Amino acid sequence: MEKTLMQQNPQWTGKSFKELADRTMMKNLLDKQTLPHIQILTGVRRCGKSSLFKLLMNDLLASGVNAKSILNINLDAPVFIPLWDDVQRLRRVIETAEQLTGTKVQYLFLDEIQQVKNWEVFVKTIYDTQTFNKIYITGSNSNLLQNRFSSMLSGRYFANEIRPFSVTECLATIGVNSSFDGYQAIPQVLRLTSAMIKNGTFPEIILRKMEGHTKAELLRSYFESIVQKDCIIYNSIREPYLFYKSVNYLLQNVGNRFSLQQLGKSLGSNENTMGSYINYLCNSYICSDIRNFSFSLKETKRSDHKCYCIDNGLMQANTSRFSPDSGKFFENLVYNELVNKGYQNISFDNGKGECDFLAQKDGDIHAFQVCYELTDNNKTREFRGFSVPQIPVRTKTLITYNQKEQVDDIRVMPLWEWALEK
Repeated sequence: MEKTLMQQNPQWTGKSFKELADRTMMKNLLDKQTLPHIQILTGVRRCGKSSLFKLLMNDLLASGVNAKSILNINLDAPVFIPLWDDVQRLRRVIETAEQLTGTKVQYLFLDEIQQVKNWEVFVKTIYDTQTFNKIYITGSNSNLLQNRFSSMLSGRYFANEIRPFSVTECLATIGVNSSFDGYQAIPQVLRLTSAMIKNGTFPEIILRKMEGHTKAELLRSYFESIVQKDCIIYNSIREPYLFYKSVNYLLQNVGNRFSLQQLGKSLGSNENTMGSYINYLCNSYICSDIRNFSFSLKETKRSDHKCYCIDNGLMQANTSRFSPDSGKFFENLVYNELVNKGYQNISFDNGKGECDFLAQKDGDIHAFQVCYELTDNNKTREFRGFSVPQIPVRTKTLITYNQKEQVDDIRVMPLWEWALEK
């Protein structure tokens, strides 16, 4: 255990964490750093939660905090498996760290806490007794914030979802932070856009230089790890083959409308099982399940579904039918950027126009169509998607790979420029 703690806490020997890309979320986290509340970061594995821990630790070190008073514990490490069923052993791990350093822990970072049974009881106790100045927690399942946890720690925590890099964060890695920057570097911007469409935006995929086949292999590893640990094992799924088959089907049909009954029939299962599987996928952040627009909540519950994936790289890892100009891959990237830009209650219209996305922001509804390349053959159909007279739409935006124009009240914009809009 001592060796693992030393490896996970290089700051104890005077090292800071290097080669970290800044994240947009950092300002929000730093604004709350002096508050006593528990800070919880949730999100899909490999999206950068641990890197945010390192950025936060670097900030503490820069402000003069004693490096040995900072303790990071990654509970995924095999040495910690025995404490998954005995949360009290976690206290002994902290005591071991304090004996190693001769310093009381003031800042506690617990990575992948969902592994530990009854962790919320332990965290509530150390929070209420003011054992530490600040407690940071990460988890890879949204169930972390539900049921017993939310009631037990009510009013004691802030929770933020961390996602793979946004398009804006990816552009920042090549020095593009504004439309002005972008128009001076169009070839680089379009190469990066194509890479995002194909390989997604997981930080390691964007930041590390590696061959295409290596990226594909790494993404398959991500996919297997997430599905196994955060879906099958976490939820004790009894038919893993059927679950894999369902995930494969959903990721190959991103953006297509379906009902749970139709899905169950296609996969030789039933509506209830498919509903449970989609919930597991959403709870582990692999997928988002959106419905067709309705002013009635009851009607929405009976509506059609569309599934989108947290990252295009996971889609590529799960299908061999990818082509660089795939409309579905482009649409999936746009959906995730809508979420990254703070749009909420994202839905679609299944009327005559079939609008791709209707999304709310600041009390208004905004309509979006997604088209990789606008041509004379598809322009009429794409514009017809904005024909949603029953819905009060504030703006209409058609997002493309690299086309820009204004047609009446419809803005046609390249993805990169729309992403950089404030």
